[in-house]
Amino acid sequence: MADIKYDVMDNARVASFHKRLTVLAALGPFTDAFNEFGASVSLVAVGPLFHLSALMLSIVVAGYWVGVAGGAVVGGLLSDKLGRKQLFVYDTIGMAIFALLSAASVDGISFFVFRFLLGAFIGIDYAAAVPLVSEYAPADTRGRLLSLEKVFFMLGTIATVGIGLAFTALVGTVLAWRFDFIIAAIPPIVLFVLRRKMPESLRWAVERGDKTKVERVVEGLKKCGLAPEINMDSVTPKGYSVVQSVKTFFGKNYRRQVAYIFWIGAGYALIINLVSVYSSKFLQDLGASSTESLIGTLTIDILGTFGVILTVFAADKIGRRMLGTLGFGLTAIPAGVLLVAYVNHFLSIPLVIGMFSLFFFINVGLVGTLQYVPAAEVFPTSLRGLSVGWEKLFEFGLALPALSLYAVLGTEDTLLYETVMAVIAGVIYYLLSLETKQMTLEEIQDRYVGGGISYANNPNAPKPENFNRNLGRFNDSDNSENNSENKP
Repeated sequence: MADIKYDVMDNARVASFHKRLTVLAALGPFTDAFNEFGASVSLVAVGPLFHLSALMLSIVVAGYWVGVAGGAVVGGLLSDKLGRKQLFVYDTIGMAIFALLSAASVDGISFFVFRFLLGAFIGIDYAAAVPLVSEYAPADTRGRLLSLEKVFFMLGTIATVGIGLAFTALVGTVLAWRFDFIIAAIPPIVLFVLRRKMPESLRWAVERGDKTKVERVVEGLKKCGLAPEINMDSVTPKGYSVVQSVKTFFGKNYRRQVAYIFWIGAGYALIINLVSVYSSKFLQDLGASSTESLIGTLTIDILGTFGVILTVFAADKIGRRMLGTLGFGLTAIPAGVLLVAYVNHFLSIPLVIGMFSLFFFINVGLVGTLQYVPAAEVFPTSLRGLSVGWEKLFEFGLALPALSLYAVLGTEDTLLYETVMAVIAGVIYYLLSLETKQMTLEEIQDRYVGGGISYANNPNAPKPENFNRNLGRFNDSDNSENNSENKP
């Protein structure tokens, strides 16, 4: 009998505990979206206000995404070393402070710096919250619970654009974005209070060998009817080395996982930012007023949200591979329609809004939701925070060159680029993806790491005898080469 069993958690029905944890975690992406898509509101104001060229405006606004990328990687390492809960609680303070300072920006430099630091704390939050939800979610509903974070993200986009639109009507374009960022500080303050009641990740506490935390977490979970079997004698303290962790992450046992998570973030970032952030500027360049461009952006966000809701119910049924492949590939259709319309001189603002909405429905719904799922599944507990940070590094880090690219290419070449890149991204995703639906986190490691990549492509192959699926790592007594690769 194994010393550690997570069956009670893996086979549980979704309970109030899961719902509370998911909502409190998802309000992080809500805050991210509120700040990220607040850029859509500020995009039509800060350029003239701070005398920025189109290229400089893209760089200044994208500073936020650079911050998220860096914060996610650093936060991932800290999440794996210090635990999920500490970051989960205290990163909210930085989120609130720098949202307020962003609202008080006086020039392009201060706007860039405050937005960058705000993004860094948002990135840290992802690296703590996403693994925490994954490590408590039942196996057959993990995709749905993680996908709900994207729903809250979309609600944040609608809220920030809607509020920005209201303030634009009330106080004008020059001040609307400042009020938007002031309001963005409210959710983190609320989260600071409510998140303190959530437990540390049991899987992380066991992995680190912290008996005190394990006992505390188990006692708390018993009250929720989720008490797993833990033999405390098997919980032994383990050291943590950042260097060894990074070395293991990029080691031979995780090559495909690294490439897979990289492409989820990179492929998405290279396509989505035209619609997600640049849409207001794109519409304005076609002759739309500031108000019309924000109304168009709000329409796009609302219709795109339905795609995300669809994915919430599909993630655990049709799986990650099909969702991502279709999400990338089908995006080429609305992009191609707009390209043909532009070349043949019948491109119009209503057509752009309609096709961008379809674009958003497909790409954000089917691919964007994957930003919260595979990265929290395909790596073991000791590397899960870093995995989320690795995905965010490219999802957000490539926003800067993507936005700059749109400013340089012009309308026709931008639409051509989007059409071709969507097809390429779909093919690459299909080749790299790993299916993980309705599998426990330990079964995923058993399948895709236990026998290497050849085993990953053949789920019916016999599993390695020396792999302990309950501990999620190789036994110390066997296969010393693989053990040194998998154990930081």
